[in-house]
Amino acid sequence: MLKRIIAIFGFGFLGSAIRLGLTTLLGTHHYLTIFCINVLGSLLLALITQALPRLLPISPAILSGLSVGLIGSFTTFSTFSVDTVTLMQQAGGLLAGLYFAGSLFCGCLAALWGRQLSHKWVEGRRFQ
Repeated sequence: MLKRIIAIFGFGFLGSAIRLGLTTLLGTHHYLTIFCINVLGSLLLALITQALPRLLPISPAILSGLSVGLIGSFTTFSTFSVDTVTLMQQAGGLLAGLYFAGSLFCGCLAALWGRQLSHKWVEGRRFQ
C-alpha cells in the first residue's frame, strides 16, 4: 500500500507539472489547452490501463501511479466544469454547449481509440 501511495504521489507531481507547463506555454488559448489536455489524457489512460499491463511486467503500484497519479493530475474535470459554466455566463449557451459536448465526445472517442490501439498492440505481440 505504501508503494502505491508513493507512486501516485510521485507521478501525480509529474502530471501536474506537465499540465502547468502546457497551460503556461499555451496560456492565451486556455479553453483549447484544457480541451486538448483532457482528450490526450483520455487516450493515454486507455493505453496505460489496457495495453501496458499486457505488454510489460508492471507492478500494481506503478500502474496506479501512472493512471491515478500521472493522468489524474494531468487531466482536469474541475477546470472543464468551471470553464463550461464560465463560457455559458460570458459567451452564451451555444459556445458552452459546443465546448461541453465536444469535450465529452472527443474524450470518449480518444478513449475508444486508445482501447483499440491497445488491443492491436497486444494482439500483435502475441503473434511475434
